[in-house]
Parts: sequence; structure tokens; C-alpha cells
Amino acid sequence: MYVFFSFSLCFTAATARPQTYPTPYPRENARSVLSNDRVNVWQVIWPKGQPTAMHEHPFDQLSVTLSGGTVRVTRLGREPVVNHSTVGSVAFTSKGTVHTEEGLSDVPQRKIMLELKPSPPTDAVSSPREGAVKLLENDRLIAWEFTWKTGQTVPRHQNQLDSVTVFIEGGTISYLPEHGSATYSTKSAGEVVYTPHSQRPQIEQAVRGSPRAVIVELK
Repeated sequence: MYVFFSFSLCFTAATARPQTYPTPYPRENARSVLSNDRVNVWQVIWPKGQPTAMHEHPFDQLSVTLSGGTVRVTRLGREPVVNHSTVGSVAFTSKGTVHTEEGLSDVPQRKIMLELKPSPPTDAVSSPREGAVKLLENDRLIAWEFTWKTGQTVPRHQNQLDSVTVFIEGGTISYLPEHGSATYSTKSAGEVVYTPHSQRPQIEQAVRGSPRAVIVELK
């Protein structure tokens, strides 16, 4: 009787443990872009008919769409939902989300995925470029869409918050600091740039093309 009771307790304890799932990355069709103490950044595609394993997100995550497409998402214990994303759209996934994903498009959807690591609160405030359009804001981030128009000067700007810039369309931008000469940077669609906060303001101007980007300020 005693042995049976002990076995029953062990069995109950084992079955009471919550099921664990793998993290979403690394995995096939996901490529690491950059990683630091604030973010992990991945470029991901969803080939048609290739569902991912059921996985759990250990971090809050923001996605930025580079190539539009359709993906079927099935959250644990729920019915599947079909999501269609367009170029430049963003979506937030909360830490702890458990789901599987399957591409439905002949041309695979492609996204940049930002995993947001825990960080201490900051008193810094957002400093968007004039003309930026807010796409999303929550307690972790503010996402803006911005286009540098050819020949148009962006007023003197400084970064109050760490940020990640995801370029949707490429081009060349000049950066003129308050003291010093201009530097030039050519960006391509899909390129990702991490910019730590800075107190050094500068003037920006597109000198070739009209680069378009989603700029994610990290709170």
C-alpha cells in the first residue's frame, strides 16, 4: 500500500509539470541578423506547406514585413487563424505565446523579427523624425514608418532611445553632425541597423533614392 501511494505521488508530480516547447529560433528558414544586450534580430521566411514545430516565444517580439504573404497561425488550444501581411506592416507577439506557423503563399512571406530582451526602465522620451507615422506603441517599444525624400532635409535630429531601423526600400542618406563633415550611407531593402541612444544631433538628407524604413524605438 505504501509503495503504491509513493508511486502515485511521483506520477502526479510528473504529470503536473507544465509541458515545455522549443524556442522559435534558431530554426530552418531563419537567419540571425544581429544580437546584442537589447535585441535578437532574425530574418525569417515561411515556405508554402512547411509548418514550423509548436514553439514558445521567450521574449516579446515585433515583426516587420519585407515581402507580403499569407501564413496560417495555430495557437495552442485554439483554432487556426490565417494572417495576411503587407510590406512594411508590423505585428507584436507577447512573451509566452505558444503556436505553430505555416506558409500559404507561393512566394514566401519574409519578415524581420525583433526579439526584445528585458531591460531596465528609462526616463528618455521618443524623438521621432518630423513626418514619421506611428504604426504601434506599447510598454516595450514605439514603431514608426519614415521615408527620406530625395533632396529634402530632415531637421536636426538626435536619438533619445536605442532604436532598430529596418529598411523597406533602399537608397543613400547623408548625415551631417553639428560639428564636422557629412558622412554617406547606402542602405538596401531588408538591411537592419541598430542605433544606441545619443546626445549628438545631426541633419539627414536622402541624396539617392527615397529610403523607406520602419524605425523601432526601444523603451
